[in-house]
Amino acid sequence: MDGIRAWCATAALACVLVACGADNGEGIEAASTTRPPEPVASALVAGEAQARVRIGDDCLDVLVADTAEERAIGLSEKDSLGRFAGMLFVWDTDVDSAFYMYRTRIPLTIGWYGPDGDPIGRTDMEPCPEPVPEDCPEYRPPGRYRYALEVGSGALPGGALAACPT
Repeated sequence: MDGIRAWCATAALACVLVACGADNGEGIEAASTTRPPEPVASALVAGEAQARVRIGDDCLDVLVADTAEERAIGLSEKDSLGRFAGMLFVWDTDVDSAFYMYRTRIPLTIGWYGPDGDPIGRTDMEPCPEPVPEDCPEYRPPGRYRYALEVGSGALPGGALAACPT
């Protein structure tokens, strides 16, 4: 498991990802060195910061944002999700950071998950055309979470977060 964590940290630093911003109420969410999510560690794809995760009975190919910079950029400036179902945001400790849709062009649904992959909550989020992030609504989770998954609006399956069986 430690080898996978080291690989993921290295791969994430080498990749350029885009996604939606997370905010802790004091600006862009605080930095932390992160590890791949325990429920999806075996889902990481070698050489890229992406994973194949399972939500309920559905397997999804997702980008992984596990550094403060990747989480802050998120899916902003994207016109589509491309070949991915969404983006998985990863922290190495439980957080309660809010998300906002500043400079995000596509409507999204977000699900928040605990360290064991159990769902904490979910909500739909609309693009924010405002010129400054402070004018965009915040989307707060109902409790502390370890992982957040953003997908196209209405496309988030129900169930726990886990690695997709190979």
